[in-house]
Amino acid sequence: MKEGPGVDKNAPKKRGFFLFWDIVIQKFTKMLGANMLHFLFSILYLAFVYIILSGFIIQGLGIDTAISSAAQIGAVDEASVGTVEQMLYFMVRAFITVFIFNFFGSGPVTASYAYVMRCYTRGEHTWMMSDGWDKFKENLKQSIPLLIIDVAVILLGMNAYSFYTAFSAEYAGTGMGTFIDMVRYFTVVVLFLYMMMHMYVYQIMVTYKCKFGELMKSAALMTLAKLPMNLLLTVITGAGIVLIFWFIPNPMISLVIYLVIGGALFRYPLEFYASRVIEKNIKAVKKAEKKNEAKITYID
Repeated sequence: MKEGPGVDKNAPKKRGFFLFWDIVIQKFTKMLGANMLHFLFSILYLAFVYIILSGFIIQGLGIDTAISSAAQIGAVDEASVGTVEQMLYFMVRAFITVFIFNFFGSGPVTASYAYVMRCYTRGEHTWMMSDGWDKFKENLKQSIPLLIIDVAVILLGMNAYSFYTAFSAEYAGTGMGTFIDMVRYFTVVVLFLYMMMHMYVYQIMVTYKCKFGELMKSAALMTLAKLPMNLLLTVITGAGIVLIFWFIPNPMISLVIYLVIGGALFRYPLEFYASRVIEKNIKAVKKAEKKNEAKITYID
């Protein structure tokens, strides 16, 4: 076959938006494989989220009341109210499960996924199964405590929100009610910031060797330092998940669509941005170290 024009070694490297889509196009089939593995090896945690954790979230946010009201309105007759309500519960639980899986991850399996995505972002070769398994084992000591903390934070956060909501209604129209509302909204902000930390926590975990406290501190600092972009990405990807479940009323089909393309469209943008931020941070640290070394004068 006749050789093609090849790639100019002096051609400028793609950056930002163009680099993102270039990687998605080149690695799309491999991303699909990584998505499938990420989902399959997380199936037990996803079942826990669907059966137990989503119920706490529904009750904590008061969604159960909204579901009952919607079932009464949407049902054709009294006999079908229960069926409609069960369908709505199934859809909401499925959505919550996908949302938590996308933004919080699933512990050791997400650490492996983050490593594979980081390699794709940097243009580095990786063996999805063998390298992923190595990262799974290497990061057990940090990813399992992180997973436990995630569950505890979500449960405690939902319990606190429900508690403050009840007290706010009781003291509505008073100074105490206003104060409780402020505390309730502050709880939501803290939970949201903690969720955005997961954009960085797994990428830092597979990139640096650091203690768990340093890992969480670094993720928190990067989240705050890049807050506008983190917020934008979270809103865009979250809206994408909402649209899937909004326009496709069958939750099973929505789950399949997320499984097939969700990682590339809704999880990979977070991994891509976090990886680039961390890579720039590493370069900045190395540059500072070289600068400091140049200032050292050795005496013979």
